[in-house]
Amino acid sequence: MSLAPPLVSVLVSANDAERFLRPALESVLRQTVSDLELIVVDDGSTDSTPQILAEIDDPRLVCIRNDERRGLASSLNRALDAASGRFVARLDADDIALPQRLERQLGRLQAHSSLAILGSAVLEIGPDGRPGALHSMPTGAAQVRWAALFSSPFFHPSVLVDREVLDREGLRYDTEFLESEDYELWTRLLRIGDGDNVGAPLVLYRVHENQASSSRRDVQRDFQRRVALREIVHVAPELAAQRVELAWRVGSGEEVVAEQVADAVAAFLELVDAFERTHGRDARVAAGAALARFSGSSGRVASLQALREAARLDPVFAFRGAMRRVDRTRTRIRTLEEARTWLAELEVGTGERPLRVAAVFPEPTPYRAPLLDRVSELPELELTVIYAAPTVADRTWRVDPKHRAVYLGGTGVPGAKRLLHHDYAITPGIAAELGRVRPDVVVVSGWSTFTAQAAIAWCRFRRVPYVLVVESHDEGPRSGWRRKVKAGIVPPVVRGASGVLVTGSLARRSMVSRGASPERIHVFANTIDVESFGERVARLGSRRNGLREELGAAAEDVLVLSVGRLAPEKAMDVLARAVASASDPRLLLVVAGEGAERGRLLALAAELGVRLVLTGDRPWEAIDELYAAADVFALLSTREPWGVVVNEAAACGLPLVLSDLVGAAHDLLRDGENGFLVPAGDGAAAGRAIARLAADPALRASFGTHSRELAQAWGYEPSVEGFRTAVREAAARARG
Repeated sequence: MSLAPPLVSVLVSANDAERFLRPALESVLRQTVSDLELIVVDDGSTDSTPQILAEIDDPRLVCIRNDERRGLASSLNRALDAASGRFVARLDADDIALPQRLERQLGRLQAHSSLAILGSAVLEIGPDGRPGALHSMPTGAAQVRWAALFSSPFFHPSVLVDREVLDREGLRYDTEFLESEDYELWTRLLRIGDGDNVGAPLVLYRVHENQASSSRRDVQRDFQRRVALREIVHVAPELAAQRVELAWRVGSGEEVVAEQVADAVAAFLELVDAFERTHGRDARVAAGAALARFSGSSGRVASLQALREAARLDPVFAFRGAMRRVDRTRTRIRTLEEARTWLAELEVGTGERPLRVAAVFPEPTPYRAPLLDRVSELPELELTVIYAAPTVADRTWRVDPKHRAVYLGGTGVPGAKRLLHHDYAITPGIAAELGRVRPDVVVVSGWSTFTAQAAIAWCRFRRVPYVLVVESHDEGPRSGWRRKVKAGIVPPVVRGASGVLVTGSLARRSMVSRGASPERIHVFANTIDVESFGERVARLGSRRNGLREELGAAAEDVLVLSVGRLAPEKAMDVLARAVASASDPRLLLVVAGEGAERGRLLALAAELGVRLVLTGDRPWEAIDELYAAADVFALLSTREPWGVVVNEAAACGLPLVLSDLVGAAHDLLRDGENGFLVPAGDGAAAGRAIARLAADPALRASFGTHSRELAQAWGYEPSVEGFRTAVREAAARARG
């Protein structure tokens, strides 16, 4: 074996780390870079940590033992003193380094002589190894220095540091800064060298109940504040102590009392100016984003002031924020497969064969099919989607699923559509198709189609667990016979399910009332690819004036958009009366959809003097042009289990006016924050809401920003995770 020092020393401190230690160390020893040493400081462990270390037969492992617990900073200082590598890397004893982590970081650090430290984004994993959220960090030397004024610009377990710089400057962790010893060290290091982050996650960051960041969050926050205030004073010594505190509160998203908001924004801008005098203007994007976030937590006047200053620092901050979210989603998706494969190689997780899942749905839709495409990409699931027919509600859209899909077809029952609002096709082929799939779990959409009912019966007869997908809820008027039938049929179906996937809060409430266990309910939304849809509309920004002109809107007009079938339950007549009652000649009502109510709606608009444009059915691929042209979105339905058009409007950053019988309103609308909730059928209330939005462009902008923020939680990824969790839990209960 060569006696030459290794290229890199990886430092790990372990205290009672038996639960996750072995895969963490294996993830280092199996890196694509083998020229390393792994220094583990056993910080007074009383569990089997010493035995695990003794069992690892690798000459690159160096073990140091603290007879009594000394804490993370002291243990890492011991490891630094023992390190012989040209570079030093960190990893916590419960985290996982992805296989190319060191190779990628070493390549960057060696190629840029000014870099003293390089971190990366991280992907969360739970105690069972299940991937979670992606956390990005600032990239670029100026952005990193700016971020360091408020909190650590690096995830501690992700850093790679030039050891020569540490030794030359005598830099070590300060043991007085409990839980923020890393942040404190990085601020001193950044005064003599640059820092940066790899945009992609190179570390799987374990989230569990025993980690220090959860158990000692208040202590960590206090020490973080001390370091941040010190650094702000270093950059802007002319700021008074109180204004230093205020600037930090704005930049770190802390609460500011109402009477100090204006002063806080001013202090923050002074800090921006001071930073630019030393480090240039590269931090303006981050500063603008911080002000935009701050605007969401302050009062309306302060919110508008912060938004104006955000736009001054970065005129396209909203678009840039949307693009960041798109990039983050794409990066997470790209990383998931690598993470799962690596975790399986490290024997983290079950290692079982993929679960065979049959999903039974009435028809494909342009919002649900892409979501099922994502589910079908999960390596632990083998998905087959069985559709009753290409359409059961006379849809005109065209859908091309990328998942494995089977269409049954069948014979319709006369008169069923009038009662059920969809075809009730007899599809006897469902049993044979389920038999061919041989599913471990069946996911069934609803209970009102023959296909769904037959699938549930098949599952009960063969004792195969089923998971219900539920859109409907109990709000709004229902005929007596319908309520009686539902009360008799639904509870046994719900209680027999191994899990329930709901589209939102109203459906969840309905399922709990009918016997579903709350812990077995997960979200599988009626939604869209929020990031992609918002990006499509953002790209149309330059065409907005032309799109509005095509609809007959002048520059000063306020375009109110609604999207839906021209059917009585969509209450387009109530919307027309609401626009009329707003008494604003600038209002232009645009309705996208077709149906039997077209003639009546046109006549009503003419009678009321409402400027109305009916676009007819728009292809789903082109509907974004209407959202790009609109100023306000309204949907006043009297029966709307969810309303995917609300997701679309929110993703596009439109203020909302929704009736209380729109299912999506209870999850995507915060009354008075991103729109207004009005009673179904109350045209006067809707008119007052529309009039208020029409009169206040700044309010529309503020509400639109909040709509976009709320929409982010209703993209595809949370629903993919909900589907995965529900079927895995159902299979586990069946095995038990």
